[in-house]
Amino acid sequence: MKEFEKKWQSRFQRYGRHHQTDHLISGWSERGLRRRLVLFEKLLSERVLPTPAQALDLGCGAGNYVRLLSGLRHRVVGLDYSIPTLHRALESDSQRVGMYVGGGAYNLPFKDGSFDLVVSIGVFQVLNCVEKALHEMIRVLKPKGLLVIEFLNALEVIALSRAIAERITGRRPRLYSYTASQVQGLFIQHGLKILRRAGVYIPPRRFAWLERILNLEAFVGVMEGIPGLASVVAHAFILVGEKESG
Repeated sequence: MKEFEKKWQSRFQRYGRHHQTDHLISGWSERGLRRRLVLFEKLLSERVLPTPAQALDLGCGAGNYVRLLSGLRHRVVGLDYSIPTLHRALESDSQRVGMYVGGGAYNLPFKDGSFDLVVSIGVFQVLNCVEKALHEMIRVLKPKGLLVIEFLNALEVIALSRAIAERITGRRPRLYSYTASQVQGLFIQHGLKILRRAGVYIPPRRFAWLERILNLEAFVGVMEGIPGLASVVAHAFILVGEKESG
Protein backbone atom coordinates (compact mmCIF):
# COMPACT_ATOMS: atom_id res chain seq x y z
CA MET A 1 0.00 0.00 0.00
CA LYS A 2 1.44 3.35 -1.00
CA GLU A 3 1.99 6.20 1.44
CA PHE A 4 -1.12 8.11 0.35
CA GLU A 5 -3.43 5.19 1.13
CA LYS A 6 -1.62 4.37 4.37
CA LYS A 7 -2.19 7.91 5.62
CA TRP A 8 -5.90 7.76 4.86
CA GLN A 9 -6.36 4.35 6.44
CA SER A 10 -4.61 5.67 9.54
CA ARG A 11 -6.90 8.72 9.56
CA PHE A 12 -10.06 6.61 9.32
CA GLN A 13 -8.85 4.39 12.14
CA ARG A 14 -8.28 7.49 14.24
CA TYR A 15 -11.72 8.88 13.34
CA GLY A 16 -13.32 5.60 14.39
CA ARG A 17 -11.53 5.58 17.74
CA HIS A 18 -12.09 9.22 18.69
CA HIS A 19 -15.35 10.43 17.12
CA GLN A 20 -18.92 9.62 18.08
CA THR A 21 -21.00 11.22 15.32
CA ASP A 22 -21.51 9.48 11.99
CA HIS A 23 -20.28 12.30 9.77
CA LEU A 24 -17.00 12.77 11.66
CA ILE A 25 -16.34 9.02 11.78
CA SER A 26 -16.64 8.96 7.99
CA GLY A 27 -14.65 12.16 7.49
CA TRP A 28 -17.59 14.22 6.18
CA SER A 29 -19.20 17.44 7.23
CA GLU A 30 -22.67 16.94 8.69
CA ARG A 31 -24.19 18.75 5.72
CA GLY A 32 -22.16 16.73 3.22
CA LEU A 33 -23.28 13.42 4.68
CA ARG A 34 -26.93 14.49 4.84
CA ARG A 35 -27.04 15.73 1.26
CA ARG A 36 -25.40 12.55 -0.06
CA LEU A 37 -27.85 10.34 1.82
CA VAL A 38 -30.87 12.24 0.50
CA LEU A 39 -29.60 12.12 -3.07
CA PHE A 40 -28.68 8.45 -2.83
CA GLU A 41 -32.15 7.53 -1.59
CA LYS A 42 -33.73 9.51 -4.42
CA LEU A 43 -31.57 7.84 -7.06
CA LEU A 44 -32.32 4.43 -5.61
CA SER A 45 -36.07 5.10 -5.76
CA GLU A 46 -35.74 5.51 -9.53
CA ARG A 47 -34.51 1.91 -9.97
CA VAL A 48 -36.16 -1.47 -9.57
CA LEU A 49 -34.28 -3.91 -7.35
CA PRO A 50 -35.27 -7.36 -6.14
CA THR A 51 -36.78 -7.34 -2.65
CA PRO A 52 -34.75 -8.21 -0.81
CA ALA A 53 -31.69 -7.33 -2.87
CA GLN A 54 -28.23 -8.51 -1.89
CA ALA A 55 -26.27 -5.27 -1.43
CA LEU A 56 -22.67 -4.33 -0.64
CA ASP A 57 -21.62 -0.97 0.80
CA LEU A 58 -17.89 -0.77 0.07
CA GLY A 59 -16.30 1.70 2.46
CA CYS A 60 -19.32 1.67 4.73
CA GLY A 61 -17.88 4.00 7.37
CA ALA A 62 -20.34 4.44 10.23
CA GLY A 63 -22.94 2.32 8.41
CA ASN A 64 -25.40 5.01 7.29
CA TYR A 65 -26.06 3.44 3.90
CA VAL A 66 -26.19 -0.05 5.40
CA ARG A 67 -28.97 1.04 7.74
CA LEU A 68 -30.78 2.95 4.99
CA LEU A 69 -30.75 -0.03 2.64
CA SER A 70 -31.67 -2.45 5.41
CA GLY A 71 -34.63 -0.21 6.22
CA LEU A 72 -35.78 -0.82 2.64
CA ARG A 73 -35.72 -4.57 3.40
CA HIS A 74 -32.50 -5.35 1.54
CA ARG A 75 -29.79 -7.68 2.84
CA VAL A 76 -26.71 -5.55 3.22
CA VAL A 77 -23.03 -6.16 3.89
CA GLY A 78 -20.93 -3.20 4.99
CA LEU A 79 -17.20 -3.50 4.26
CA ASP A 80 -14.48 -1.20 5.56
CA TYR A 81 -10.74 -1.41 6.13
CA SER A 82 -10.93 0.54 9.40
CA ILE A 83 -11.79 -1.86 12.22
CA PRO A 84 -12.49 0.93 14.77
CA THR A 85 -14.95 2.36 12.26
CA LEU A 86 -16.68 -1.01 11.90
CA HIS A 87 -17.03 -1.13 15.68
CA ARG A 88 -18.80 2.25 15.54
CA ALA A 89 -21.07 0.96 12.77
CA LEU A 90 -22.00 -2.04 14.91
CA GLU A 91 -22.74 0.19 17.88
CA SER A 92 -25.09 2.30 15.75
CA ASP A 93 -26.79 -0.79 14.34
CA SER A 94 -28.49 -1.87 17.55
CA GLN A 95 -30.95 -4.12 15.68
CA ARG A 96 -28.10 -5.79 13.76
CA VAL A 97 -29.89 -5.22 10.47
CA GLY A 98 -26.63 -5.35 8.51
CA MET A 99 -23.55 -7.54 8.35
CA TYR A 100 -20.08 -5.98 8.68
CA VAL A 101 -16.81 -7.26 7.23
CA GLY A 102 -13.24 -6.00 7.38
CA GLY A 103 -11.52 -5.70 4.01
CA GLY A 104 -10.19 -3.48 1.25
CA ALA A 105 -11.39 -2.44 -2.18
CA TYR A 106 -8.69 -4.22 -4.18
CA ASN A 107 -9.47 -7.75 -3.04
CA LEU A 108 -13.11 -8.16 -2.05
CA PRO A 109 -13.75 -11.34 -0.01
CA PHE A 110 -16.84 -12.36 -2.01
CA LYS A 111 -17.60 -14.71 -4.89
CA ASP A 112 -18.26 -13.49 -8.41
CA GLY A 113 -21.82 -12.27 -8.93
CA SER A 114 -22.75 -12.07 -5.23
CA PHE A 115 -24.66 -8.77 -5.20
CA ASP A 116 -27.58 -7.07 -6.93
CA LEU A 117 -26.27 -3.67 -5.80
CA VAL A 118 -22.79 -2.38 -4.99
CA VAL A 119 -22.48 1.08 -3.43
CA SER A 120 -19.25 2.99 -2.85
CA ILE A 121 -19.51 6.50 -1.43
CA GLY A 122 -16.41 8.50 -0.49
CA VAL A 123 -13.91 5.83 -1.55
CA PHE A 124 -12.56 6.86 -4.96
CA GLN A 125 -10.90 9.95 -3.49
CA VAL A 126 -8.63 7.90 -1.21
CA LEU A 127 -7.53 5.20 -3.68
CA ASN A 128 -4.40 5.14 -5.80
CA CYS A 129 -5.88 2.71 -8.34
CA VAL A 130 -9.60 3.22 -8.90
CA GLU A 131 -9.59 0.90 -11.93
CA LYS A 132 -8.50 -2.05 -9.80
CA ALA A 133 -11.23 -1.31 -7.26
CA LEU A 134 -13.80 -0.85 -10.02
CA HIS A 135 -12.88 -4.23 -11.50
CA GLU A 136 -13.48 -5.87 -8.12
CA MET A 137 -16.84 -4.14 -7.66
CA ILE A 138 -18.00 -5.31 -11.07
CA ARG A 139 -16.71 -8.83 -10.43
CA VAL A 140 -18.91 -9.28 -7.35
CA LEU A 141 -21.93 -7.69 -9.08
CA LYS A 142 -24.59 -9.91 -10.63
CA PRO A 143 -25.50 -9.49 -14.32
CA LYS A 144 -27.93 -6.56 -14.62
CA GLY A 145 -26.87 -5.48 -11.12
CA LEU A 146 -26.45 -1.82 -10.21
CA LEU A 147 -23.22 -0.03 -9.30
CA VAL A 148 -23.42 3.33 -7.51
CA ILE A 149 -20.19 5.32 -7.23
CA GLU A 150 -19.60 8.74 -5.70
CA PHE A 151 -16.51 10.77 -6.60
CA LEU A 152 -15.24 14.30 -6.01
CA ASN A 153 -15.55 16.66 -8.98
CA ALA A 154 -12.17 17.84 -10.26
CA LEU A 155 -13.68 20.74 -12.19
CA GLU A 156 -15.54 22.36 -9.31
CA VAL A 157 -14.20 25.91 -8.99
CA ILE A 158 -12.87 25.43 -5.45
CA ALA A 159 -11.37 22.01 -6.22
CA LEU A 160 -9.77 23.30 -9.40
CA SER A 161 -8.22 26.24 -7.53
CA ARG A 162 -6.84 23.88 -4.89
CA ALA A 163 -5.37 21.59 -7.56
CA ILE A 164 -3.64 24.50 -9.26
CA ALA A 165 -2.17 25.65 -5.94
CA GLU A 166 -0.94 22.12 -5.18
CA ARG A 167 0.71 21.89 -8.57
CA ILE A 168 2.41 25.27 -8.21
CA THR A 169 3.74 24.50 -4.71
CA GLY A 170 4.59 20.88 -5.48
CA ARG A 171 2.35 19.53 -2.73
CA ARG A 172 0.72 16.16 -3.17
CA PRO A 173 -3.08 16.20 -3.39
CA ARG A 174 -4.89 15.60 -0.11
CA LEU A 175 -7.67 13.80 -1.97
CA TYR A 176 -8.08 12.59 -5.54
CA SER A 177 -10.82 14.05 -7.69
CA TYR A 178 -12.05 13.22 -11.18
CA THR A 179 -14.02 14.76 -13.99
CA ALA A 180 -17.39 13.21 -14.74
CA SER A 181 -16.16 12.21 -18.20
CA GLN A 182 -13.19 10.33 -16.69
CA VAL A 183 -15.34 8.15 -14.47
CA GLN A 184 -18.03 7.71 -17.11
CA GLY A 185 -15.27 6.56 -19.46
CA LEU A 186 -14.13 3.98 -16.91
CA PHE A 187 -17.68 2.68 -16.59
CA ILE A 188 -17.98 2.24 -20.34
CA GLN A 189 -14.53 0.62 -20.64
CA HIS A 190 -15.55 -1.93 -18.01
CA GLY A 191 -18.80 -2.81 -19.76
CA LEU A 192 -21.20 -0.81 -17.61
CA LYS A 193 -24.24 0.92 -19.03
CA ILE A 194 -24.56 4.42 -17.55
CA LEU A 195 -28.07 4.96 -16.19
CA ARG A 196 -27.79 8.21 -14.28
CA ARG A 197 -25.40 10.94 -13.21
CA ALA A 198 -26.38 13.36 -10.47
CA GLY A 199 -24.49 16.25 -8.92
CA VAL A 200 -23.94 16.61 -5.17
CA TYR A 201 -24.33 20.31 -4.38
CA ILE A 202 -22.92 21.46 -1.05
CA PRO A 203 -22.71 25.16 -0.12
CA PRO A 204 -19.51 26.51 1.46
CA ARG A 205 -19.75 26.72 5.25
CA ARG A 206 -19.90 30.52 5.24
CA PHE A 207 -22.93 30.35 2.92
CA ALA A 208 -24.90 27.65 4.76
CA TRP A 209 -28.15 29.51 4.04
CA LEU A 210 -27.78 28.47 0.38
CA GLU A 211 -28.81 24.94 1.33
CA ARG A 212 -32.47 25.99 1.20
CA ILE A 213 -31.98 26.92 -2.45
CA LEU A 214 -30.03 23.75 -3.20
CA ASN A 215 -32.97 21.71 -1.91
CA LEU A 216 -35.27 23.11 -4.58
CA GLU A 217 -36.00 20.76 -7.49
CA ALA A 218 -36.00 23.77 -9.83
CA PHE A 219 -32.42 24.63 -8.84
CA VAL A 220 -31.23 21.06 -9.45
CA GLY A 221 -33.07 21.06 -12.77
CA VAL A 222 -31.19 24.17 -13.88
CA MET A 223 -27.83 22.76 -12.73
CA GLU A 224 -28.37 19.46 -14.52
CA GLY A 225 -30.12 20.96 -17.54
CA ILE A 226 -27.59 23.53 -18.73
CA PRO A 227 -24.66 21.78 -20.45
CA GLY A 228 -21.43 22.15 -18.51
CA LEU A 229 -22.88 24.02 -15.53
CA ALA A 230 -22.94 21.05 -13.15
CA SER A 231 -19.32 20.33 -14.05
CA VAL A 232 -18.12 23.55 -12.39
CA VAL A 233 -20.69 23.79 -9.57
CA ALA A 234 -21.18 20.26 -8.24
CA HIS A 235 -18.97 19.32 -5.29
CA ALA A 236 -19.18 15.67 -6.31
CA PHE A 237 -21.12 13.33 -8.58
CA ILE A 238 -22.96 10.08 -8.02
CA LEU A 239 -22.90 7.78 -11.03
CA VAL A 240 -25.25 4.83 -11.46
CA GLY A 241 -24.31 2.03 -13.85
CA GLU A 242 -25.70 -1.36 -14.80
CA LYS A 243 -23.60 -4.46 -15.44
CA GLU A 244 -24.06 -6.21 -18.76
CA SER A 245 -26.18 -9.35 -18.66
CA GLY A 246 -23.65 -11.48 -20.55
